[in-house]
Amino acid sequence: MAEDVVSFVFPAFISDYRDDPSRDIPFFREVFQNFLELAAGYTGKDLLSFNPESNPFLEDELLNQYLSYTYGCSCATVLIRSGIKPSMAAGYSMGIYSALFTAGSISFETGLMFIQKAYEAIRKTLPHSRFGMCGVIGLSEKDIREIALTHHLNMMIVNRNSDHSFILAGDSFHIHVFLLKAREEGALHARSLGVTIPYHTNLLDEAATEFSKTVFTADVIAPKIPVISILSQEMLENTDSLKAEVVKNIHTPFNWMAAQISMYNRGISLFTECGPSLALYKNSKFIRDAGRFVKWNFLIK
Repeated sequence: MAEDVVSFVFPAFISDYRDDPSRDIPFFREVFQNFLELAAGYTGKDLLSFNPESNPFLEDELLNQYLSYTYGCSCATVLIRSGIKPSMAAGYSMGIYSALFTAGSISFETGLMFIQKAYEAIRKTLPHSRFGMCGVIGLSEKDIREIALTHHLNMMIVNRNSDHSFILAGDSFHIHVFLLKAREEGALHARSLGVTIPYHTNLLDEAATEFSKTVFTADVIAPKIPVISILSQEMLENTDSLKAEVVKNIHTPFNWMAAQISMYNRGISLFTECGPSLALYKNSKFIRDAGRFVKWNFLIK
């Protein structure tokens, strides 16, 4: 793999552990456990009872974020200690915190604080919890907008994964109706993401303002590894741009397909997903001529 220029990419949430590459890397467990103990001590949450089979925390949105962040930081640490140095880092949605840790811009504890304070700001300012998000594969953007318009659905596209793969957010009942209509229209895959927060929408504008009070006073330094914005596809090169990205990230739509293509055009030839699931790995098959993905355990010789 020496000839490849590698980017570490970090998922937002963990959906399952069925394909977890860490099973093949014995010393990952020690690194993960060390970070998990730090996370449990900082947050005061019972994270040490985590078990990928019997107690995976998949249904708790906050604990899932803590686990996804902890796993991402552990994975990046293991890869770097194994001699795999990334040339770029990118966070998919809330994966931004793991990307900033890997880039050396924040401490592990600062990432935990960002997750906690963002969640608290959202719960404080969001009027109710009757919101949701969903993913759909096999429809075009035009198809999606026509369904929403025809059925007067209060929702919006918040991310384009590929030409025919999208993430939507909005009112939970309207999301439910959309999923039914999307399947009727022939969507290959349409399912709820199991969250009650409409990330990347203007419904979180007030939360973003509240969250910014934490972010703009936090210890953040310029990245030692280049970090790309999934919002604008620009490089985040200094403290101010990183902080602005962290705040905008929770209430601004993004375009993962454009981000991956932009990384490829900047010289990245190989991507690896620093998480237990393979969602970005699988999605990459639908983005043509934009590098290739490998499971992160394959990079360790």
